[in-house]
Amino acid sequence: MPSRTATSLELQDHRLRYLYLSHDKGSMRAAAEALGVATSSISRQIARLEQELGIELVRPGTHRISLTAAGEAAVDYYIERLRQHTKLTDRLDQLRQRQQASTVIAIGEGLLGARAINSLQGFLNAHGAHKAEIISAPSLEVQRMVLADQAHLGVIFAPSATARLTRLFSLAQPLRMIVHRDSRMAGRSTVTLEDVARESLVLPGANFRVRELADAACKDLAFDIVPTLTSNSLAVILDFVRSGLGATLLAELPIIDELNNGTFKALAIDCEAMNSTDIQIVTRRGRTLDGLSRELATEMAKAVRMAANA
Repeated sequence: MPSRTATSLELQDHRLRYLYLSHDKGSMRAAAEALGVATSSISRQIARLEQELGIELVRPGTHRISLTAAGEAAVDYYIERLRQHTKLTDRLDQLRQRQQASTVIAIGEGLLGARAINSLQGFLNAHGAHKAEIISAPSLEVQRMVLADQAHLGVIFAPSATARLTRLFSLAQPLRMIVHRDSRMAGRSTVTLEDVARESLVLPGANFRVRELADAACKDLAFDIVPTLTSNSLAVILDFVRSGLGATLLAELPIIDELNNGTFKALAIDCEAMNSTDIQIVTRRGRTLDGLSRELATEMAKAVRMAANA
């Protein structure tokens, strides 16, 4: 038989299937009966497969089919193809079900508290077949997840202006310096960037939008805003401020309860970039949301407004 290089092979799945069934059922005749075709058709297709591959797959002269080493390799390949095909179809079914019956919402850490999330419960209860999965992450990671279609909706603080996002809702949320009510700064209503830079600060890590904004604000200045402590935990950040150890930079919404009860005070920062930030509900530009996902986005917008006015 002529030899074939691996790059020239174009295997026909039905021929591999005939070989596999003949091996699985013990003979070409048994395979033909299972498929409802003539035995000669099975034999002819296997012969063509041998010609394509340039090597014998079946040992001649035996009543029960006996595979050569090449035949066993071809059958193993076909079985692996079947496994991969099953995995693909199962995965696609899971994704279809997920798209049809659920909405994945990625929320910037701390942007929506339990009160706002609980306000969505009535909507979800009224649409029992529709589920929502909520993922909390840094705002830059939320932005990435929405752009990569890993989340249908995102709740983001000050998303990048260049990101390919569609804004469904926005709420102005200037970045403030947050201090404890007993802080020496608590009597002030406004601070400068230099005041912020001199303060003992706890800030989130570099993958948070707050840090990007702080770094960008000092880009052309003679000083930097450098935190005393870095933490990606909102609870740790608030404990730092609550303990009187220093201040942080945050929008007001994540700490609205503490501001209302007087534990913290939010000081305006004399910086245009920090005063023009907002919280947005977004989806990837060009993505078509189903009706329930759009309704859920509307309910989330209501929840954000309610939380901000609490």
